Amino acid sequence: MIRVLQVYPQLNNAGTEMVIMNLYRNIDRKMIQFDFLVQKKGELDENVKKLGARIFYIENDQDYAEKIKEFLNEHKEEFKIIHTHVHREMGIVLKVAAKVGIPYRIAHSHNARTDLPKVMKFYKMITGYNIERYATHFVACSDEAAEWLFPRKYGQAVVWKNAIEMERFVYSDEVRNEKRKELDIPLSGKVVCHVGRFAEQKNHKRILMILNDLMKKDKELYAVLVGVGPLLDEMKKDATTSKIKFLGNRTDVPEILCASDIFLFPSLYEGLGIVAVEAQTNGMYCLASENVPKSANLGTGRFGQLSLKESNELWEDRIETILNDIEMKKRKEASLKALETEYNIKVISKNVQKFYLNLESK
Repeated sequence: MIRVLQVYPQLNNAGTEMVIMNLYRNIDRKMIQFDFLVQKKGELDENVKKLGARIFYIENDQDYAEKIKEFLNEHKEEFKIIHTHVHREMGIVLKVAAKVGIPYRIAHSHNARTDLPKVMKFYKMITGYNIERYATHFVACSDEAAEWLFPRKYGQAVVWKNAIEMERFVYSDEVRNEKRKELDIPLSGKVVCHVGRFAEQKNHKRILMILNDLMKKDKELYAVLVGVGPLLDEMKKDATTSKIKFLGNRTDVPEILCASDIFLFPSLYEGLGIVAVEAQTNGMYCLASENVPKSANLGTGRFGQLSLKESNELWEDRIETILNDIEMKKRKEASLKALETEYNIKVISKNVQKFYLNLESK
């Protein structure tokens, strides 16, 4: 059996972590087993242990590099492959792994940030040298994410689509009705949905401005916002009506999507935006900012983009147009069509499994 060491800051119920969790659940774990090196305890720790993983904790402090070195020296006979997802410390981890003698070192880019100030872009360029120098293989969720993190090596990167267990997200009328009842939303209501961590990247400030305006005009409009994060309390204060529902961290996202009508995704940056894929798989229309890579479009006719430079009024007009043109038959057709796309986890997991096996056989 091959053991792959996955390096993360923390295992929480969030986008990038769920990418690996989806893969982990769908690979042949008799052939390949994941272990995790993280900086602190997270929400998914018990889940990965049930799948057979071990979790090792190393706090990110001034001795982080030395602790990583000590750990890898102790375990270098177990791990021939180290797969890093922690952007900030990625160069450190890869450099130490190279010095210790880990033969296969994978750098994985999950984002494509376009909002960095010049000083941070310079800092990223400097720290990026270690990533490109010490990684033996490069993986990204999109071409944009590869070019962002590996500007001199992106041509060597392998793109792994942020695939999902699509069957979980297929639309259902029955689920829609049940979840609306649970959320105290009338069946006749219109529902705007967003799923994402309450952090600057996801642009909740803009979301709340748009929702507050729309709800003044449409008494049948509701919104459900799923997620937690440092800006949650501040955003709750920005909401002007109780019809904007803050649902916190949820495990029933597929059902919440069924209960909703449009997915609003005005991110400041994204490597891909896995929740956009989930929403389209549910047959829902996803209205995204220009910062969401075009590769997030499943091609089912349920994806559109607007620039964040456009006015709130234009965003609101587009949302109203979409909500007024809802046809459940088309939604069901789009949901089933999504199952045929390259974002199906059953396809990607086989490719990932082959990738790891090829490394070990060298």
